Amino acid sequence: MRWMYGFTCILMLFANGCGMPDIARMQQQSNLMQQLMKEPDLPAWYEERQKVTQALGDRVFDKSFDEVFDAITIGLGTLEVSVTNMEKTSGFIAATGRLLHPNIAKQLRHKRLVQYCRYHGYSPSLLENKKGDYIDPDMMGSMEKMMTQLTISVVKQGAKQTKVKLRFKGIYYPEVLTKHYEAVWPAIDKQIFLDKSLD
Repeated sequence: MRWMYGFTCILMLFANGCGMPDIARMQQQSNLMQQLMKEPDLPAWYEERQKVTQALGDRVFDKSFDEVFDAITIGLGTLEVSVTNMEKTSGFIAATGRLLHPNIAKQLRHKRLVQYCRYHGYSPSLLENKKGDYIDPDMMGSMEKMMTQLTISVVKQGAKQTKVKLRFKGIYYPEVLTKHYEAVWPAIDKQIFLDKSLD
């Protein structure tokens, strides 16, 4: 029955004046989308993410555990994230949200897809919006549109020294990962600075 549904969609496009769709282009877009769902990552991206995480994932603050933990929870509240789990005893915080401006997210999504196409031998022209397309090219980056998942581990290293580990889940493109770190750390730093000014 799938072929009948697809054929019906093609006829509808033709009837609506979109012109006869490019069947070969549609097939390539479909193959690309299926490959993205099955294998969203690239080997080079994995290596780059390791470097980003090593450079930006861990921070040490010359503050007590309580001060840092409280600053993180308040700092997250200033972003578009929701805390889904929090255990102060273990220093664990989990949250989800959208941390990037929609325009920035869209630009990075396109850059990611262009690299993905070139690596797997697809033409980046498949990402362009063309009249008669059966598949919306922007849908191919839908995985980057999902709510970002982040976990934070707060570890007491001394009376006035606390280590924080920030990790993200489900982000494949290294530049997107970098932007997420650049969104969260300043919010935490700002809150720690505000707390210090109140002392």
